[in-house]
Amino acid sequence: MKFRRLLPLTALAAVAVVVGAGAAAPASAARTPLGYAGSPFAGAARHTTVPGGLTPAVAGPLVNATSRNWAGYAITSLATPAATFTHVHGSWTQRPITCPASDAWAIFWVGFDGWTNGTVEQGGSSARCVNGTPVYQLWWEMFPTNAIQPVLTINAGDSVSADVTYNAATAQYTITVADATQHTSFTTTQTCAANLVCSRSSADWIVEAVGRFGTSDFFPLANYGRALMNNSVGSDNAGHSGSMTASSTWQRTKIQEQDATTTYATTGDTSTNGQNFAVTWAHQ
Repeated sequence: MKFRRLLPLTALAAVAVVVGAGAAAPASAARTPLGYAGSPFAGAARHTTVPGGLTPAVAGPLVNATSRNWAGYAITSLATPAATFTHVHGSWTQRPITCPASDAWAIFWVGFDGWTNGTVEQGGSSARCVNGTPVYQLWWEMFPTNAIQPVLTINAGDSVSADVTYNAATAQYTITVADATQHTSFTTTQTCAANLVCSRSSADWIVEAVGRFGTSDFFPLANYGRALMNNSVGSDNAGHSGSMTASSTWQRTKIQEQDATTTYATTGDTSTNGQNFAVTWAHQ
């Protein structure tokens, strides 16, 4: 399992930030090294890729699985050869959190990979307790090339959407995360590192507990109550497009966040149209 560190935002490349008229400007922390005193992202963290404890229970289009740190859905291709994913989109209302511990944390994201391999290309929102006070931000990451890169500060209750798109002609990933409430957004264009294979073998809609760097432990999971993930759609390079249930060649994996003794979060069924589901916090 690989780890990720939180890096200074001065390392950001090719990020365009749009701030709407009358909207809040990007947080000063977005231009400051993350280790500075008082930074909402001070301290080191890791992102667990292939989630531990995978336990398929049902064969076919829907598989049930468990992970120590992921809750939500992943889709993979059943085609031969397997298709690769080219676009993923999702939206949610940023849930207010309470802090069962002073450093509790939860991240909400969409992206490619991480379920069956060791890379993740992702963007979303973060809700972290900093000395017991909630801080909310939008971020992106190309794991394991860089750490979580927070770009904009948002508020609980804001309407968030995220898109990750792969352009085969340029071999580039475009990650866009927007806050429709504050009329702010950012877009970054990234490439897979030369020493990695970003296979886009899954598309993911995830609520995640964040791991502590250099250990097998995790930050306590911030209590977000019941998070609704909406408008979950994707596309692959074989021409399939739509909700998680749009193609018979896509297998859905419904992921419950738990280990051998504790359930941390539960994932509900998808809606009739296959686009919406809920993740419910259960334990820190």
